[in-house]
Amino acid sequence: MPATNDLSFEIRLRLLPPDQGGRPLPISDGYRPLWNLGNTWLGRPTQNDGTLFLDGIATLTPGAEGPALLVPLFEEFWATLEVGAVLAMHEGARVVGYASVTKVRRAAHFTREAAAFALQAKQFCKFLETCSELPLPERLRSVRDLLVALYAAGCALPRGVAADEIEAGPNPPPPAGWPGFERFELYWMVFDPYADEAPVAGELSDDLLDIYYDVSRGLELWKSPATRAAALWEWRFHFDVHWGAHAVQAMNALHRACASG
Repeated sequence: MPATNDLSFEIRLRLLPPDQGGRPLPISDGYRPLWNLGNTWLGRPTQNDGTLFLDGIATLTPGAEGPALLVPLFEEFWATLEVGAVLAMHEGARVVGYASVTKVRRAAHFTREAAAFALQAKQFCKFLETCSELPLPERLRSVRDLLVALYAAGCALPRGVAADEIEAGPNPPPPAGWPGFERFELYWMVFDPYADEAPVAGELSDDLLDIYYDVSRGLELWKSPATRAAALWEWRFHFDVHWGAHAVQAMNALHRACASG
């Protein structure tokens, strides 16, 4: 039986015969190929994992077709798929079959907006955890692009109701070997653009790490379908009261840094 998921797909699966590049052997429940959805990860094309559960049959042989349930491994990558979509099924680079989506099973809270934010949050956090070896100009441009996408996705998050019995965990540790932004680290800003006040110093690393902490706490809740509604509340609440302001301040500084760097 498939694991409980917020998103899954009823499909009509057709396996290619061996003489058309297909598998030599049948498949059974639990077979987990790769699927080409046209997605990217940190700017590079990627394929996505999804597990198959056959409907009413024990095995499906090469060259045959039949009904199945397709359960994504990371559902946020699959949120835009609708009935009628045709997916190429891969073993590595080789296409071994095709799936036509006949029905989408989606939890009420698993909206496109929720999935889009989760995907951007994962990419933003992963970049901050792995960017220490990049040269400064590439680091500035990449984090600007990711932050713009994260902020736009945050604007679209629904406003939910806090789940009193579920609390986010503590902040994660800062990314190992955090490189900072050298001469672009410090900048000037005002907290309230509608108040006549003197500018104060801001710090790019402080902005980005505060965003990283807020978003990471929600990602921990997002890992389980049982706490995803709490993750959405966590993200939206702290977007409105905390990390959204850090994002806007950082984007202003990053725009200037990228233009002059």
